[in-house]
Amino acid sequence: MFLNSWAATARGVSNTICPRFDLATLFPPRNISGFKPSTGIMKDKIVTKRFVFNASMIAALKAEYTDNASVECKRCPTRIEALSAFIWSRFVAATTQGKLDPERLYTVLHAVNLRTRMDPPLSECYFGNISRFSIATPCMDSKGECHGLVNQMRDAIKTIDGEYVKKLQEGNGHLNFMKERAEKVTKGDVLSFSFTSLCRFPLYETNFGWGKPLWVGSCSLTFKNLVVFMDTASGNGIEAWVNLKEADMATFEGDEELLAFATPTRY
Repeated sequence: MFLNSWAATARGVSNTICPRFDLATLFPPRNISGFKPSTGIMKDKIVTKRFVFNASMIAALKAEYTDNASVECKRCPTRIEALSAFIWSRFVAATTQGKLDPERLYTVLHAVNLRTRMDPPLSECYFGNISRFSIATPCMDSKGECHGLVNQMRDAIKTIDGEYVKKLQEGNGHLNFMKERAEKVTKGDVLSFSFTSLCRFPLYETNFGWGKPLWVGSCSLTFKNLVVFMDTASGNGIEAWVNLKEADMATFEGDEELLAFATPTRY
């Protein structure tokens, strides 16, 4: 909403909806003196590359994860669920030969929009990244696959509900959890892989006065093991902007199964 309101103002539209900047009334500021703002930003060289999944390949992956789901969880995954599970599995296959280190904790994170999960739902007029990460702990089967990850991700996201948001507003539990988690990540006890999606956002409708964009992309990010999903210009496919350490990317982008479903790009 903020971006389109900004664009409308740039075009001289007079009756635009102004964003609200008083989110602190709902989420009061906390004492964060014990947190380092650089946590998560790596000294390693991070490489960002874009992989495009067309509609037919996404449909094939959704069907594959549906067929391999347990009988009691036979629900077709969403596009993001299927792509997340697939990219995670290819990352593991490329960097660990499908064998997870039993001494490490592996987690898959998804950014979850809190606006629709509040009671009552929060207006889109509020400015800010009003989100939190759900955390799933994947496990691999004997063949090095993780078909159960779709349901694990889905269950993790369900835990972020109205009650979760209330606790977030009232106490320091979330901050303490993030501090403990950051310490484990820094020590190497946890390997996290994060996903966030901008799909379905009306980015291609944004017009600052010189027309709608032909293509919308993501900036390079300094966080490793992060994937940003964005719609293709046609709206039918999805672009995965993958951020990995340089050595991991060299192995990942050569994975044959990945390339059977995704098209890498030069930019």
